[in-house]
Amino acid sequence: MTSSTPFIMILVLPLRATDIPLLPDPPLPPCASQCSLEVNPKILQRSGDLLAVHWELLSGVPSNESDKIALFAPPFKSEEANDEDWVAYFKPSTIDGSTHSVPVTNVRAPFYDIRYLSGVTGECLCRADKVRFEMGPSEPTQGHTTIDASTGALKVHWVTDDPLPSTVWYKEEGSNTWRSSLSLVTTYTDADMCDARMDRYYAPGYFHTAVLPASFQGPLELTFGRKKLRAEQMQVNPPLGRGDRTEYSVALFGDMGVQGAGRGPHKMWVPHGVWDAYWVKQHMESNDRIKLTVHFGDISYADGFSRVWDIFGDSLQTIAMRNPVMVSHGNHDYDYKGAWNPSWASGDFIKTKYGNECGIPLNHRYALENWWYSFDYGMVHYVMLSSEHDWTEGSAQWLWLEHDLSTVDRSLTPWIVLTSHRPMLVAVIGEPRNTIEDHMADALMPLLKKYEVDLVTAGHWHHYERTKPDLPVEFRDLERTATIWAEVRGYLELQVKEDKLVGIFWGINDTMTDRHLIEFDRFEIHRNDHRTRTILRGGQQV
Repeated sequence: MTSSTPFIMILVLPLRATDIPLLPDPPLPPCASQCSLEVNPKILQRSGDLLAVHWELLSGVPSNESDKIALFAPPFKSEEANDEDWVAYFKPSTIDGSTHSVPVTNVRAPFYDIRYLSGVTGECLCRADKVRFEMGPSEPTQGHTTIDASTGALKVHWVTDDPLPSTVWYKEEGSNTWRSSLSLVTTYTDADMCDARMDRYYAPGYFHTAVLPASFQGPLELTFGRKKLRAEQMQVNPPLGRGDRTEYSVALFGDMGVQGAGRGPHKMWVPHGVWDAYWVKQHMESNDRIKLTVHFGDISYADGFSRVWDIFGDSLQTIAMRNPVMVSHGNHDYDYKGAWNPSWASGDFIKTKYGNECGIPLNHRYALENWWYSFDYGMVHYVMLSSEHDWTEGSAQWLWLEHDLSTVDRSLTPWIVLTSHRPMLVAVIGEPRNTIEDHMADALMPLLKKYEVDLVTAGHWHHYERTKPDLPVEFRDLERTATIWAEVRGYLELQVKEDKLVGIFWGINDTMTDRHLIEFDRFEIHRNDHRTRTILRGGQQV
């Protein structure tokens, strides 16, 4: 089931008779020779591989706690070596010793230029030899899978610099027969976004989507790309069909972003990367019960920085290739000066500080056809609302939602789970910050009660709280998650069974010295509770 507001993506592709010749490397900005900087290896096999960096300042050259070792990739925005146009960096002062390993994302540049920058003057003190990827800019990267909302088919997505269709090869586990499907290709430019900042924009590559036409009984072996430029072979769990009674877990969360702020094991800084995303992803990777991932808005926090999308896609590949990932828009993905702007929202939907992406990067990377949609997975009907578009009574989204909920076959999908980036209910903030939530509850809550929606999940406010199973009730605020801006990181594991839903919130916060996730909360929703409804909230950055 999909909404009635489709996107139209058209890309005219030229035929290519011969390979595109390689262009000469662009010139490097000037740099001094006041230190030595060595890297190993100089040619990385695949995106995300670790690069060992060793540094040593010359005698008499002082170090500073703000010194940086920064990764730059052409095209360079400035001829100055101390420009802020880095892809990522780490501070030597935070490292024990003078050698450190960091993951490197293939951003489709001819090479990486790695520089030691003075924390006092910003001057480039030295640079390493160029670092390249074995497959170059044409490496197929950022693999992820989704579900076709209309047919339930598995879709495979990846990114490369090649505008021509390429291939996904797949076979069922234990089979010797490989099948293939050709990709459709889209891309976008800065002109497609809504007054995006050019100093943050880089060509995003080409987005490939291949649909696997068959239904499968078990895991798939899968790879994609071209015959000589393929991704590693991976195992993929195909989606459960509508009504399938197999029990499974789904990971539900908002506001993921990328690991940054010098935290995590690699101590990297990335534009707008300030969260403990590494530990959340690590926990989800180790949770074998999860067969589906649902991310309701504020996906990468790129805010117009094109290469943050690359880093995010690279970091999520293990999770997103093992199980389908379904996404929707949040304020950081969509809001811009021309967005929906009701008078009572005080301009909250038209903020331009989010980079004016107006949903374009997210739509292309995940091949979204609609701003809001629904899909079925096993015993659950999932509804993905857009809190950034008009949801007031009588609006296109409101009318679509009523029709969608009214046509759910509860004999096949007895459970309904609804997601939205912004919540309808919130407890720890007061007026005037909850004006949008109040309007949203007034508009949508009657529909949720009428059609007996079982669970609503939302993010946006950076902390975890939930109601008890029956409404109206008081909220339950968990002591260990504190209140707003507590940087609570985690996800809801929802275990789907025929007779009940079991929710477990796995989380961390800044009071915990051990960053490994623990169980913060557990609740159950039973089918024999006269359609109990539980509201769960948990998210990250506004």
